[in-house]
Amino acid sequence: METFGQFLKRLEALEWKDVGQFDPDVLTVLAEVGRQPGLVHDAVNSWSAKGLEKRQLSCHDTATHYKWFLHFHEKQRFKVWLHQYKSASERRLGHAEVPHNHRYSLASVILSGGFVHHYFDRTGGVLKESESARHSYRAGDAYTIGWEEVHKLSDIDDRTFTLVVESRPVRHFSEAYYAASAEPVIFRDFVELHPQLAAEMRLIADAGRSIPSDIGLDPPREFWQ
Repeated sequence: METFGQFLKRLEALEWKDVGQFDPDVLTVLAEVGRQPGLVHDAVNSWSAKGLEKRQLSCHDTATHYKWFLHFHEKQRFKVWLHQYKSASERRLGHAEVPHNHRYSLASVILSGGFVHHYFDRTGGVLKESESARHSYRAGDAYTIGWEEVHKLSDIDDRTFTLVVESRPVRHFSEAYYAASAEPVIFRDFVELHPQLAAEMRLIADAGRSIPSDIGLDPPREFWQ
């Protein structure tokens, strides 16, 4: 593998027909990139200033890390991201450091740094960590997470970077647990939020049609004199 484009071709050649499931070979492909982080550097370094204006529309600033958008495969609908974790002094409570699950399954390789990965089970209305599943990941390690698995990160090293492949979404919401015995906070994506938006905008539009046409217009200039 000599270029980031070849990495994307290797991903494309994998089996993607089962939603939320990864071809086991995805870990082999990611591990190769983990041994050659320069491929990701070259891709990032190739972004033009003009292209960044468009790219940043798909990037996200979260409480714990920056999500840099790298690629979307229109047919297979997988996405590739570069996660840049913030230093301990910059992070806020939330996202990666609270128990949560996802709309999609993900596969990841650590390019630098590392963290401790925690898994949780919910039984009897209480969230409890599966301590036997706790694992420390370092640079070069690759792993997968199923969309329904509740997990979190801790002990995140400064300058931790991960390359992440997201599967096609399985559902249109995710859950985060801010207290072990509480119900999860639901985070809905824009696909699921759109019907609510359309309904709200219809109410606004209907209300606007009942307002006399001269309401809201600037008064005559002499009014101010």
